[in-house]
Amino acid sequence: MIRSAVAIWKGGPGAGEGTVSTSSGVINKALYSFGSGTGNEPCTNPSEMLAAAVASCMSLMFAREMAVAGLKDEYVKTESQLTLEEKRNHWEITGIQVNVVATVPEVHAKKFQEVAETAKAKCPIARALKVPIKMTVRQELKASTVAA
Repeated sequence: MIRSAVAIWKGGPGAGEGTVSTSSGVINKALYSFGSGTGNEPCTNPSEMLAAAVASCMSLMFAREMAVAGLKDEYVKTESQLTLEEKRNHWEITGIQVNVVATVPEVHAKKFQEVAETAKAKCPIARALKVPIKMTVRQELKASTVAA
């Protein structure tokens, strides 16, 4: 499987702007900048897109591993927070905090913890970022309100 994207940047690094598109067409000429944007324009940046990639990959892997473990989830919600810091005149990703919440009826915490570790280990985005980024997974198990 090959996935691709095209990014075009115009102008200087601080005052310029760019667009990014993916081969699927789902992202099409999305505006991006170095920072988060100072105005009200809908604009993303590479770090935010990476955080989105981590969150979506981890949700998919959790759903997959829960199915393998025989756990039926109502939903898996993953939030990722990427930390970007300026160090010695260059920007560095210093960590990604991943918080996963899943609502699963009648499940044991130990089994869910095993799913979490397996999902983290199998997530291709997380594996690609293994060094030097530290990724932590905090999972939360909520009791289901819907009868199974």
